[in-house]
Amino acid sequence: MITTYATRQVPQIIQVHKLAQVRHDVYSFCLQAMDKPTRAKYDWLNSKPFRASLRSLCEQFGVSLPAMITLPQDFAAYECVYIACFDVGLPTPPVPLLSSHYNKREPVPATIHEHVLFYKRFGTTLSEANIEPADHLSNELAFLIWLDELLHEGEIDPESIHQARLDFLSRHPHRWLPQALHAAQEKELPELFIVLLRLMIYAVEEDVELTQSLLSDLHEKDNGI
Repeated sequence: MITTYATRQVPQIIQVHKLAQVRHDVYSFCLQAMDKPTRAKYDWLNSKPFRASLRSLCEQFGVSLPAMITLPQDFAAYECVYIACFDVGLPTPPVPLLSSHYNKREPVPATIHEHVLFYKRFGTTLSEANIEPADHLSNELAFLIWLDELLHEGEIDPESIHQARLDFLSRHPHRWLPQALHAAQEKELPELFIVLLRLMIYAVEEDVELTQSLLSDLHEKDNGI
């Protein structure tokens, strides 16, 4: 069962690792649910454990969950639907899962390069087997999970991790996910994808708020307040 980290008061130090673990769980769930289709993934999406976790998250984040969310009748059909929603289309897919698609203020290469710099700064790079661009949702979620793993290891100054997290969230998923959700609703994507996008928006909003709170606590501590 996944527990929400939606709490308005996070005591410094005592709760930080617990917060990191819960964020890790939420983003891992969303990453697995929205990642590329596989037969195993299709079976999981059809399973009772998946539905129970989805229901729990929706209840905790206040997201409306339809009574019935149906998937295509077999894996091949599901794969076609996923590709048609997120990967293929003219001139673009209906809802690209790419930060650069929604960033109209900067060139695409600049957005991708910024992601690469974030990743390198904290000791991670895309593997050769990773075929997605650096600014793809799957890589953004993986990076947020990685930051919490670094926080748990305790080898990097927590303030620098929190600041990087806030900067990354604010410049990327917090900015583009609402646009993706709007496009998904407008183009009537399957309800499962709309619910998952909405969950991620709520999770990211909480993450931004709580990361700001943690940074504020650290600054007050440094200033002896």
